[in-house]
Amino acid sequence: MTDAERIAELEAKIQQAYHVIGQLLGGPDGKSEDLYSPHGQRALDYFAHESFDKDFLPYVHPRR
Repeated sequence: MTDAERIAELEAKIQQAYHVIGQLLGGPDGKSEDLYSPHGQRALDYFAHESFDKDFLPYVHPRR
C-alpha cells in the first residue's frame, strides 16, 4: 500500500467517524439535544476538518 492510499483510507475512516459520532449524538430518533450542544458541535467540527489538536480530549491521556 502506498502512502497516498493509506492517507486516503485514513481520511475515509475519519469521515466514517464523523457520521458515527453524529448518529450517536442524535440518539435513536435523531432529535437528542446532545447533537446541538456545544460539546456535540465541537466533536463534529473537529472531525469535519483535517487539523489535529493534541489537546482535543477534555482529559490528559494516560500515555502522556
